[in-house]
Amino acid sequence: MTIFHLAAMRYFGLILIAAPMFAQSFSFGVKGGVPLTDAFSTARRDPISYSPVTRRYTIGPTAEIDLPLLGLRLEADVLYRRIGWDSARAATRLFEPFQSTARFGAWDFVALAKHRVRRAGIHAYLGAGGSIRRLFTTRENFFFPGPPARFLTKQLTDEIHHKNIAGLVFSAGIELGGGLRVAPEFRYTRWLMNNIHAGFPNLSTQANQAEILVSLTFGRR
Repeated sequence: MTIFHLAAMRYFGLILIAAPMFAQSFSFGVKGGVPLTDAFSTARRDPISYSPVTRRYTIGPTAEIDLPLLGLRLEADVLYRRIGWDSARAATRLFEPFQSTARFGAWDFVALAKHRVRRAGIHAYLGAGGSIRRLFTTRENFFFPGPPARFLTKQLTDEIHHKNIAGLVFSAGIELGGGLRVAPEFRYTRWLMNNIHAGFPNLSTQANQAEILVSLTFGRR
């Protein structure tokens, strides 16, 4: 476990522990949804072609507190998803062909300031904040058809240059219910950096990502 990982977990843990001490309301629960875009942008060009792979789910804990400032609320999420790519290289005079699959577990640590747009039964809201994505459990499997045919597994991938990236997050949604609340939302993330090594021009971080999320939270308001 890296220093970054420990610091991020400590930050979100402090939010959850300290929130009830100063907030007028505190709620917690689970948030999940469907990514609408891929995590990586790819190009099918020689010598290696890539195809993005994104599991169409994301899920994790969420917590929210009221802030004594302009009626704002602070939301903290820790969301998990599976991302990666498939790649292939055709035979050339210098290199043998191969096929590979790269898969990663990605955790998004998100903090949002939210503002209610109206208050009448159904509460609409807008949110803005930041996110840090950390890649874990990286693995890449290679198949070389040969002859002779052989397999190779690597825990680290050559393409990944940074396991951590930061981005800006914007959201819009509605909130239904009282003690038990359901909140569907649309969320857009603009990643501010590319975590793919410059030596792989056919692959890059997808800068613009969107998803549909739904949270189920308990607590007092």
